This record gives sequence, C-alpha cells and structure tokens, in this order.
Amino acid sequence: MLAEAKGGIEGLGMDAIQKVKEKVYDLILDHLEIEGYPTEADPDFKEANVNDLVHYIIGPIISDFKRKTGRKVFLLREKEMVSTNGETGGYEEFLVVDMISVMEEKVVLVIEAKSSSLGEAMKQCLLAMKDMRDNNVEGMVYGFVTTGESWRMLSYDGTSFALTEKIEVLFEGMHGDKERWMGEYSVIVDCMNVALSNGGLVEK
Repeated sequence: MLAEAKGGIEGLGMDAIQKVKEKVYDLILDHLEIEGYPTEADPDFKEANVNDLVHYIIGPIISDFKRKTGRKVFLLREKEMVSTNGETGGYEEFLVVDMISVMEEKVVLVIEAKSSSLGEAMKQCLLAMKDMRDNNVEGMVYGFVTTGESWRMLSYDGTSFALTEKIEVLFEGMHGDKERWMGEYSVIVDCMNVALSNGGLVEK
C-alpha cells in the first residue's frame, strides 16, 4: 500500500499534492506550537489533543481532494457505526463518507485515534472497517490508526485485511527541518489520497 501511495494519484497532480503537504506541515507546526509535542509519557496529553492534531493533518487533504475531484466526501466526527444486523459498533472519531446521491452514501475511511497506543486503536478500527464494508456491500474500505505521532494504514476488501508498516508523521526538531519532513514524513498525505480515491468505489 505504501508503494501505491508513493506513486501518486492520477488526476491530482504532484505539484498540487506538494502544496497540500506544505500546508499540512505548517498546520502541524501550528498545533505543536499551541499544544506541544504528543508523547505517551505525558499524562496531560489526552485523546482530545490527538484528535485535534488528526484534524489539523486531514483537513487540508480532504478539502483539496474535494476541490480537485468534485467528489462529495464529508468528514463526520464522533459518528456511530451501525452494522448490517443493526448492532452498534460504537462511535468512531473520524469517518469520511461519499454522498453519492440523496439516498445513497458509501463509507470511504475511518480513523481511530488513541493517545496510548496503536494496538489499542487497532481492534476498534478493524471492527468498524468490517461494518463499513458490509454496509457498502462491495468495494474497498480503508482505516487509519494513530497516536498523532505514529500512523498505520489498513485496507479491507471483504475477504482480507492489509496493514502498512508504521508511518511516522512527527519528529523532534521538525520546526527547523521542512525539507526532511517533506521527504520522509509526508507520505501520510499520499496514503490519505489513496484511501479517498479508492475507498467505497467499485471498479467497473
């Protein structure tokens, strides 16, 4: 999945994606300036702080994707995920849905954020992805688990799950090293674009 993401998304243009990466970098710096660097060792760094950081990261990616593609994708926060048998799977921090028509929507991706560990977020994310795929009936769905600092991307095609290696988005001293962030840490933008482009869609 990471190789696919690094290849870019057809129709989005590398220059445009580069500008989005720069905007994400600037917003991360704003967040770090306001709330400090997230760390599991800091008892004052709560899940709400992680959710705010996630929003700073994904906001410009989603808005740029909408402008470039014309797709009617929307970000929902604290959205209840209901399975096809009517049971609730709990509330997800972030869901992105594609409003195909007034009567039809497809869930594209879910993001599960935890201040403690990626493993803690994984179980809830996998269950949500299964419910998403069941509700969509067909196509691929995507998920992300994150502590704010570290991310992993998941996909589910109705048969099997795939999982990337850990993706780091922050590093100490990134205020003075934009070039390093753009080269080594901005792949999260590419991954999110893959999920937005392919999530919930069925190849004709």
